[in-house]
Amino acid sequence: MGNNEQDNRRRSERFDLETEVTGRIRPSVEVRVLNLSEHGMLIEAPFGLPPRGTCELTVQAPSGPKVIRAKVARCRANMVKKDDGKVSILFHAGLEFNEDYAASQEIKDLIAEVCMVEVPVDGDGNRVAGDNLTQAM
Repeated sequence: MGNNEQDNRRRSERFDLETEVTGRIRPSVEVRVLNLSEHGMLIEAPFGLPPRGTCELTVQAPSGPKVIRAKVARCRANMVKKDDGKVSILFHAGLEFNEDYAASQEIKDLIAEVCMVEVPVDGDGNRVAGDNLTQAM
């Protein structure tokens, strides 16, 4: 299956981050968020996460910590070359948000805060929800 086919299966577009966003999987495993969408995110972790398992992730956003519950959709090992030339293995896990969080205003606000996307606002300065957000991204 090619990348185009895989991209077409996504429920919402993924966006790269403007700034580094880190988090912590309960209880204390440090992770880095690689990209984010209205329905999930890709994280980098020092160990593999079991597919179909659930996790609680606390993301350190500029506006403060956000607690997210998600299901592990997939997890793959990746070799990463560090600045010092050493190679290590890190795991990339695709997380799927639970139904209450997916496409919520909270995730739209997080995307607007940390991703490279312009988000439309209404006359009161509030971010516009729904399809308008997706179109803006």
